[in-house]
Amino acid sequence: MSTGNPLPGTRVRIALTDRPGDHAVVRVIAAPRRDLARAGRLSEALRPFAEALLVDVHVGEKLLLPGAWVQHEVLRRGEPLAPVPVAAADLRPPAVIAGTPERAELHWGETVWPLDLGGAVAIPEAARADPHPLSRLRRLLLVAAGRRAEIALTLWQAPDFEIPWQDVRLLPRAASWFELAQVPAGMRYADAERAQGVGRDRG
Repeated sequence: MSTGNPLPGTRVRIALTDRPGDHAVVRVIAAPRRDLARAGRLSEALRPFAEALLVDVHVGEKLLLPGAWVQHEVLRRGEPLAPVPVAAADLRPPAVIAGTPERAELHWGETVWPLDLGGAVAIPEAARADPHPLSRLRRLLLVAAGRRAEIALTLWQAPDFEIPWQDVRLLPRAASWFELAQVPAGMRYADAERAQGVGRDRG
């Protein structure tokens, strides 16, 4: 499959394990340089993902990951499926933490929320910007599906290992990052864009 500039709605099937029928469906939501740039430029918060793809992932009928940044190899190595249109409500980017404990920010798509960590709280590497290769996406999906025991790497089965997922809301105790950033409880991404006047709500 050619993935130089995959259109929103493009889908591929990826195998989770070598068991027949054990697979997930990855759908492209956006290619940042084409779909999320404004006047030809990406916002500072989105620049780490300039070469990534924003996708969602279904396993069976369940939307397992509503948003993930992945490398293009995920599409290249998947089995092409018929496309499914993308609606505005499907734009649900993961959140990442940028900066240092002294000057930290929570970047949720194009929205930026200062984090007062007082220079004392360590930022987990899993919460930083790093698009997933296929191997890590597979492990992430097994963890998110509650199938941790099927991951044949000791590190990934350690009880204190945090989910390798850039959406900090899915890290153990990660709701606290949104609380520290003072993101209002229950806020959807479209509401966050409106509140900060960015993205689709940029004036």
